[in-house]
Amino acid sequence: MNRLKSMFIGIYPMAAMGIAGYAGWKAYHTGEALLWTGPLMTTLPFMAFLSRIMMFKNVARTSGTFPGYNALALLGVLLAGYSGWRSGSDERFVPLFLASIGAATFALYSLWYSRLGRKPTRKFQVGNVFPDFGLRKTDGSTFHTRELLGDPALIFFFRGNWCPLCMAQINEVVQQYKAIAATGARVVLISPQPHENTRALARRFEVPFEFLTDEGNRVAQALDIEMKNGLPMGMGLLGYGPDTVFPTAIVLDPKGTIRWLDQTDNYRVRPDPGVFLPILRQFAASGSKT
Repeated sequence: MNRLKSMFIGIYPMAAMGIAGYAGWKAYHTGEALLWTGPLMTTLPFMAFLSRIMMFKNVARTSGTFPGYNALALLGVLLAGYSGWRSGSDERFVPLFLASIGAATFALYSLWYSRLGRKPTRKFQVGNVFPDFGLRKTDGSTFHTRELLGDPALIFFFRGNWCPLCMAQINEVVQQYKAIAATGARVVLISPQPHENTRALARRFEVPFEFLTDEGNRVAQALDIEMKNGLPMGMGLLGYGPDTVFPTAIVLDPKGTIRWLDQTDNYRVRPDPGVFLPILRQFAASGSKT
């Protein structure tokens, strides 16, 4: 299934761009703007969303199902059908066909592709002590998660630098650095991406977080949060492996016990700092240590 999703997300943006471009060209050259507005309504919202997350990388989360966009896409199909019926044009069925494709593929993106199909792992749960693992630091040495003992910790498993929502989430956490540091917590960012990409991320943000590489996705496999064939088609050309990790956020207390856990099943739905910051502040207020 993940391989099929990888192919879908590799093709869908180009298909949406093609439909929008063709509909815009026809609207301009035929003068039948209303007839071709339907296909534009089913594709332009996604193109605008994709452009924003790729260019600005400031969207850390969205709604789960995009109800407004899906309603607009349905309206586009209805408009294409009505306008075609009223126009009597020889091409009156083409806008309806393209609008239907646009609406259907957006529904697939928002309701099917965005769902990760994960089941909460049984390898770690709230109340359990987080296992000790070794991961590669930016300087090439090994970081063991047992080194976190004695301080609260905020751990993120993220898919890689290629994922704009992951980058927006990390940027959001960086912006909250002072608030997090005030709690005494350490921040750990873990990805199975190529090590040089992790080093580039650390250079980009220049904050005292632990930027770690899960080489071979070994830790994700051990924790049962590996996402097989989760890389979008085409990203392999940038050096990424086909397998990635389910986005996961964890809060540990100073004894290494999991106190909060987020295992989202939608890559666009991420926890807000307003959720985990109060938990970290509780540890600071109690002054608990090992």
